[in-house]
Amino acid sequence: MKKYAFLFIAVILGMNLSTYAQRYVAQDDEKSLVETKNCFSIMLSDVLVRRISLEYERILSDGKMSINIPFSITVSPFEDLWSDEVHWWAGMGVKFYPTGQGVVRYYLGPEFRLISVTENQYSYFYDTYYNYYDYTTPVDYINTAFIINNGIIYSPTNDFFVSLNMGVGFLSRNPDSENESLVPFATPSFRIGLKF
Repeated sequence: MKKYAFLFIAVILGMNLSTYAQRYVAQDDEKSLVETKNCFSIMLSDVLVRRISLEYERILSDGKMSINIPFSITVSPFEDLWSDEVHWWAGMGVKFYPTGQGVVRYYLGPEFRLISVTENQYSYFYDTYYNYYDYTTPVDYINTAFIINNGIIYSPTNDFFVSLNMGVGFLSRNPDSENESLVPFATPSFRIGLKF
């Protein structure tokens, strides 16, 4: 019986030491990957909607969280799904990396955006002869959006990465707008970037 008890204790200790060794190596790999804490990316998918969109990201010391600052400017304004012409938007967000940094990593996090738009307000009137006239007046507004980003990043090298992102949330129009005040909002994007 003593032989089996000794063998059982040896197996348990062996498993514990091998787990510690794997954890120790993983921590060393994680520290070496967090040395490049700055990321700069361009959203290639926004070219389809005639925008130049960039993002700066700063990975914090533990590699499990980062702060991101996206910015976009429209090259040629056009109406979006809600009949607004978007001119530019800027935001700030946080990304959480549950598995830390590595070659393939998943992230999730909130983002807040300010969006500059022009909205066409439609008006009409009748003159004294009961003739009908309608016209549109462009009005500039700043809308806000709150989204939850959900994405995956692949880094084939230490300096380059590609990522897919899907942001889902709500767009809140300016209170002076005549349109619906709260609408669903989604921003899919494909990005390429550099780490430095």
